[in-house]
Amino acid sequence: MDSSEQPARSILIIEDELPILNLLTRTLTRHGYRVDAVACGQKGIEKLNSNEYSAILTDMIMPGVSGEQVLYYLKHVLKDSTPIIGTSGTPWLLENSAFDSVLPKPYTMKELMETIQSLTGHF
Repeated sequence: MDSSEQPARSILIIEDELPILNLLTRTLTRHGYRVDAVACGQKGIEKLNSNEYSAILTDMIMPGVSGEQVLYYLKHVLKDSTPIIGTSGTPWLLENSAFDSVLPKPYTMKELMETIQSLTGHF
């Protein structure tokens, strides 16, 4: 699929805290994004195998497959350059990470939207 065919505003959210996952899904949908939302890293990897995204937002600490493992899979197995944002309620885990951007929890929806815009060029 070339870049003209890729969905220009699609986001994969990987977050094991369901209230946060639901809030992010509603917010990004209202901003015009097509959202795929999953509650674990393994499901996120499955989505990455069959879909293309403008950006990916993943929690760092989840049962099973972590956000860092999703990042490794995206960049080293799939060799995909899609921007990936890491989030965590434990901010020191985000230091020196290989994510394209990081958001320590709690973050505002404004911070999220500005981060997505800076990585993708659209709001």
